[in-house]
Amino acid sequence: MTRHRVRPCLAVWLTFAGLAAAQTAGAASFSYPVNDCVSTKQTEAGKYCKGLLTALANFDANGDTAKRDAAIQKAATTLATKWSAAEASASKKGTDCVETTLTATQAQTLIDSATSVLVSDVNAGLNLGTKSDATCGKKILAAAATACQKLLQADAGFVKKLANAAARDKKQASARSAFLASFDKARAKSCPTTATNADLQSRLDGIDADIVTKTIVSPNVDDTQFTTISPTGTVKYQKKQLTPQCVHGQPYAFFVKRGSLNKVVMYYEGGGACWDPLTCGAPTCTDHIDANPNNGAPGFADLTNPDNPFRDWSIVFVSYCSCDIHFGQNDKQYNSDLLIHHRGFDNARVVEKWAREHFLNPEVVFVTGSSAGAYGAWFHAPLLESVWPASQFHVLADAGNGVVTSDFLNTYFPNWNFKANLPKNIPGVQQALDSGSISDYTKAVAEFFPTTTWAHYSTAYDGGAGGQTGFYNIMLNNNDLLGAVNWWTGSCQFNQVMVQQVQNTAAALTANNNYRYYIGTGSRHTMWGADKVYTDTTGGVPTLVDWVNAMLSSTPPAADSSAWTNVECTNCGLLLSGDPRPSPLAPPFTQVGSDVVVQCSP
Repeated sequence: MTRHRVRPCLAVWLTFAGLAAAQTAGAASFSYPVNDCVSTKQTEAGKYCKGLLTALANFDANGDTAKRDAAIQKAATTLATKWSAAEASASKKGTDCVETTLTATQAQTLIDSATSVLVSDVNAGLNLGTKSDATCGKKILAAAATACQKLLQADAGFVKKLANAAARDKKQASARSAFLASFDKARAKSCPTTATNADLQSRLDGIDADIVTKTIVSPNVDDTQFTTISPTGTVKYQKKQLTPQCVHGQPYAFFVKRGSLNKVVMYYEGGGACWDPLTCGAPTCTDHIDANPNNGAPGFADLTNPDNPFRDWSIVFVSYCSCDIHFGQNDKQYNSDLLIHHRGFDNARVVEKWAREHFLNPEVVFVTGSSAGAYGAWFHAPLLESVWPASQFHVLADAGNGVVTSDFLNTYFPNWNFKANLPKNIPGVQQALDSGSISDYTKAVAEFFPTTTWAHYSTAYDGGAGGQTGFYNIMLNNNDLLGAVNWWTGSCQFNQVMVQQVQNTAAALTANNNYRYYIGTGSRHTMWGADKVYTDTTGGVPTLVDWVNAMLSSTPPAADSSAWTNVECTNCGLLLSGDPRPSPLAPPFTQVGSDVVVQCSP
């Protein structure tokens, strides 16, 4: 999903922080219009299912075709009318609920098809010309009608606020129990149907599951390739006017692909950063949309690899062209000829809006990104928690550890206007930003979201002009771009600070048990789009795919996967094939036999 480029990919970091949603842990800003809309659609689908099965139940008893057809038509008309009204209501509130779900006609067809099989099951073995058999069929179908409605009503109540799944489950269990009792009672009176309760309940559960799936995972999103989404104009979202655009005002776009599982990856693209006339004038970042995930990439970006844990997930690819690690919101006039639109926050929030309106309630959300995108993941994940409060979250920052200087934080960081969107109710976030401590920031958000797993990945000497060392070296050299050119001179100091930061963070979160770090061998910048995730064990580390799978299997505070551990390589300075290195070699990069090794003074 990201390409290994020799272009700046932020290592900048930024200390801290960016949650941006005033909320309490697990709380949500509901009801959101699309959730209201989908709740109504599920409710109306349940009513249609009841109306249809009731009509068919009565037909078993009276054989009146005209009455049956009229009742079914009335139920269908009501479904279509209410469905459209729900979409219109959401549209008036600035959200799209049409693309979110299947159509009313498709919902009707789905229910018609499934109930047809159910009715055939019930009537198998019955002679409807016999009053007792007809009565039995009617009673079973009437009970199925009630159960179908109650199952969908329970789901509708849950999806409205994505809260209290236990209450939903209790209501559905009650509906199933009532259906079982009615079925047994009907069978007890010489009813020769060959249907079983288990079979019929499976049919009803199937209707419920199919309607729910097709109303919370948009069937309109392409599942064969990534689709380009190009928002235009000003977008209103969460009481804010958002203007998605790239740094020079070019149009913004992002990419999405639907998977076969109800799980979502939010991937934030990397591409460097800039913060003053020199870095923005160079520039040291990507200033336009230049990547399309359809072009293919290795590693976790390769959705054809059977070993990829994300191959069947829906993917939202948050493109990057704002030079502010996905969280700026400032039009900065750096000089008379250089106006930069730092609109990463606007861009990412527009993507968030789209994502929540097409993937309503994922089972799992994996928030990640590489380089500058690592910070996008770290800052926006807390915002996404309020969008999908019922989902299990995992957050992984790939090559974005927040190694920066105090001068950068005090002098240049304000140019992005991060503080405007920081939450005020998450303890410790503001203080972490003021002190420049990524460890304190991570501690604050990990404690605030204790059931979410949080993780940092980096190689020991993450290098190259666009790597973490390159940006850190610019800061170490008084913002001189030669720091990026001679990036290797900051390698040892970067390693020392980075290692200390992740160790401090892990120590601070021992009780929570929801943070881990992985330090790999060498100097490569980012791992997501590299096949090393499946193969590299240099320095005694587990493969990244095994480590990520262990992360996905962990649910804090238990963090029940013993394989999800803090990982630190041995002989970390050994460069792997393709790792960045100065040419010709210069300290601390040294030739040792046939190997190139980073050797830092004790």
